[in-house]
Amino acid sequence: MKHTCTASSAPGFALLEIILALALFSLVAVGMTQAIDGIAKTSNQARQEAQVLRVLESVLAEVAHQPEFKATSITFNPTADGIDASATIEKVKLVTKDKVELDHMFRIRAEAWITDGRARRLKRSMETYVYSPNSPI
Repeated sequence: MKHTCTASSAPGFALLEIILALALFSLVAVGMTQAIDGIAKTSNQARQEAQVLRVLESVLAEVAHQPEFKATSITFNPTADGIDASATIEKVKLVTKDKVELDHMFRIRAEAWITDGRARRLKRSMETYVYSPNSPI
């Protein structure tokens, strides 16, 4: 005996195919939406990280190129991107392996961060040592 589709079973089968296709499409669409949202968040965070590092490098370069140093703290105005920064300069005592003290050495530590209300986030810091013979001891 040969099996044939009757007119009454074909419409039900087509409806089932459409429902399965819509369900599969919905799952793929939700997954893609979540992936795009994750990419957007990661991209935004990477952009902010790059901005903080750019400000940090700028602050460190600006402070390190002063003609004279003295122990102090410097606070910078927030950038247009809302990034705050500060720097501290302190005299350091460095001694070589031959027990010779290096005079006129200063440590510069720069910090930059983004403020969310009261909390600091994406806080980064850098430091360098500078020899400044013109600075008072």
